[in-house]
This record gives sequence, C-alpha cells and structure tokens, in this order.
Amino acid sequence: MNTSAVVPAPRVVVIDDTDDLRQLLSLALTRGGFEIVAEAGDGRAGIETVREHRPDVVLLDLAMPVMDGIEALPAIRRLVPTAKIIVLSGFGAQQMSARAVAVGADGYVQKGAPLPSILDYVRTVCAAPAGRSGRALSVVPDATAVDSDRVEPATADADPADRAGGSNEALALAPFGVLELADEPLFRILTVNAVAQRLLGSARPGSPLAVSAPELASMVSYHRLDADASFDVELVGGRARATLRRTGWSVLVYLDSSREDVGVLRRAIGTAAQQVRGPVAVLGAIAETLLDEDGTPTGPATPEDRDRWAAAVLRQTRALDSITADLLTAAQIQRGALRVDLADVDAAEVARRVAAEHDLSVTTSGPEGAVTVTVEDDRAVRADPVRLAQALRTLLSNAHLHGRQPVGVRLRPDEARPDRVVLDVADHGPGVGADLVERVFTEFTRGKEGASGGTGLGLYIVRTLLLAMGGEATCGTGPEGGAVFSLHLPAAATRPTT
Repeated sequence: MNTSAVVPAPRVVVIDDTDDLRQLLSLALTRGGFEIVAEAGDGRAGIETVREHRPDVVLLDLAMPVMDGIEALPAIRRLVPTAKIIVLSGFGAQQMSARAVAVGADGYVQKGAPLPSILDYVRTVCAAPAGRSGRALSVVPDATAVDSDRVEPATADADPADRAGGSNEALALAPFGVLELADEPLFRILTVNAVAQRLLGSARPGSPLAVSAPELASMVSYHRLDADASFDVELVGGRARATLRRTGWSVLVYLDSSREDVGVLRRAIGTAAQQVRGPVAVLGAIAETLLDEDGTPTGPATPEDRDRWAAAVLRQTRALDSITADLLTAAQIQRGALRVDLADVDAAEVARRVAAEHDLSVTTSGPEGAVTVTVEDDRAVRADPVRLAQALRTLLSNAHLHGRQPVGVRLRPDEARPDRVVLDVADHGPGVGADLVERVFTEFTRGKEGASGGTGLGLYIVRTLLLAMGGEATCGTGPEGGAVFSLHLPAAATRPTT
C-alpha cells in the first residue's frame, strides 16, 4: 500500500480588471497544476477575496479601478504573510518592480510575456526560499534588473572605490550625454556615457573625437579656451546643445538632445500607431468572425478555419510583440538605460530556436520557405542571450518583409578578427541600395518614404545592441545578390556544451 502523502496543488487567487486575461491566466495555471480558488476585478475586491480564501499564490494586477495593486498589496501581504505574491503590469520592470517588491511582492511579470513563460516564472517564484524575490519577467529585458538578494545598501563605511563605481553608474544612467576628452589637439575620447554613445554613433574610448563627430570636434577646438561655451551641433543621433566645461587636465562636453527627442517621440508615436493598426484590424476581424453565429459567409466554421485563424492570431500577436519590443528598447536606448547581461552563449542553438520561431510566425510556401541555419563556426560567443535572440528576430523579420526566399542564417569565423564569430542573415531580395548603406542602421530609416512594414527602429536597435555586447553590425550584398546583415560578436573562451 502506498502511504506517501499527496502534495496538494498550490491554491491561487487571480486579481485583474481584464476578464479575458484573468481567464487565460487561470486556464494556463490550472493546466500547469495549480488550483484557481477565486478571481477578483479590483484591488478592494481582491483583498476581500484573499481574506476569504487564504491562497498560497496571488497574481495581482497593478493598474485597476477602485483600488490599484500597489495600494492593495500591503493589506494582502498582512493577510497571507507566507503566500507568494506576483504582480502584473503593462509598465516595464524598471519602473515598477522595485516599488512592488518594497511593499511586499515576491515577483513581477510584465504583461505581454508568453503564457508558458508566466507559468514557468510562477513555478520558480513558488520554489524560491521564503524572503527571496524573483527577478522580474519582462517582455523586453529590464535595463537595471538584478536579483534582489544581491542588492546591498550603501553604507558610510563603503570603500572609496565602491563609491567611485556608484558615480560611474550615475554617469552611465544620466539622461544627457557626457563626454570626457583629453585636453590635446586630437581630443581623444576618455569616457563616453550611453546617451553620448547614441548621439555620436560609434564613439569609443581612445579614439579621436573627429572620427565619430567631426563637427563637434571642430567646435570644441574653437571653444576649448572659453570659460563657459554652449552651441548647437548636428550629430549622427540628431541635433543637440553642447556645453563645455574644463577640468585640470580634460574637457567635459555635455550634450542635451531634449529638443530633438520631442521630434523623435512624435515620430515614434506616429510609427507605432501606423504599425499597430494592421494587426489590430486582423485580430478584431477574427474575433468578430468567431462571435458570428454562422462563423463564415458560407456557413459554420470548420476545424480547418479555426486552425487557420489560430495561426493568424499567433502571427499578429507576435507582430504586435515585436513592435512593443522595438519601442521599449528604443526608449531604453534614448534615455541611456540599456543594459546587457553578458554570458557564454551557444549562438548556434539561439539561431536554430529563433529560426524555428520565425517559421511558425510567418506564412511560408512549404519547407522551401523555412529559414536554414548553417554552422561553420561552433564556438560560443560572449553575448546577452535574450538580446542576441532579439537582434536575430529583427533581422529575420527584415528579410521576410523586404527580401525574398530563401533566407538563411550562417555562423562563420570572422576573417578580419579571429577572436570573433559572425552570424550572417542573408536573403535573395533586391539588397540594400547604395543610398541606404550609410544610414541603414539609423533611427526611422526605411527603404522608401512611407514604406509599409516595420517601425524604422529595428536595425537601429540591432546596431545598438551589438555595440553594447562588444560587437558590431554590418550590412552588405551576397555573392548572388540580396542583402546580408552580419552580427560580429566576441568569441567566448569556451565552446558550448552539448
């Protein structure tokens, strides 16, 4: 006789004001072995529901009517001190997760994450030791996300070097560009923060300023002896107001692009509105068809109809997710808050996974329409795996929109840099015109004015992500024509494990 005790399923309360999302979350959790004991549509009702059912897990939306999640969270924590409370929000983790954890949350999920990812995340949080918060689950990786058990408060006795590190972090997160230049004729770049990097393009410490910003270098040379100089300058990333300050041995340049950023914001809003309209129209039409009693103009919907619509929903939601990822990442770049978590990554495995996802997301003409992956260099790369996958998705989407099949991903050694691995994404379309090669990686660049498809941000984001990971992105033409976009990444010290 088996006398082993049966472990009861964790009991869950879902609190969210969106009925559809509550139902989907409840379905996913139930299928994943959890027991949904109750639901609520606002914070106040949620408190009473938790008081009645005393669940093991609470999923709590932050933005709700009557009482929001942040207001309700402390009361829920007092009612169920040992429960796992996971908050959900449409805001990025950087904006809200720290605040939510501070008032009692155990985890944070950004709305838009895939349901299987949310289920795995809930399981991970539930398995974590008491008092340890999980890292936020974001649609786009958060700029400053850290494991909460690794955060230590600063003290008055902190080492001076540690305090200097904090100053460097403050400089990196500054909302304006900061350049420190050697006080010499070449004005070599000593330090450059993220915003200045975005504005200047390819500026690197040790290089002369004139290489990346000749107009700025000329103006700095002209004003280098002024006690207080300010002037407007045109840079790769847009127009900015430059202000000079001198130290004992260097020249500081502050770059304020806020006026230009207003124009960037307007373009981003217009672009997003245009690109969102198509997927929303398709999803709305599918919903209306499913709700219609007859299903189709010719009669009730068949299983084949429903399969086709389900595939269309998948394609359109992934298109919306791609647009959202572009906008969120562009916003992080804009404010200098982009971060990458470098690790040794099996680039071939990432390429195969992203290629398989892409094949499911677009309509192909059969096996010949699938993306092929060729591995000529199986070395691991030093990269952020999530950001690398994001860059590859963008390049495959770009090839689908603007190129022609077949499309392939090729991993090869970098002929110019043996310490690098290259991931090529090649198509058989018309290629990149000579007039676009120089600016294809800049914001809002499109093949032609008003061209449909894409936000105009994707390639700009790819280039910025590669620079942040210590690599670079290039484009060219394949031997048989067609565009070839290449990601050059540092090779890791070890090969990927199998």
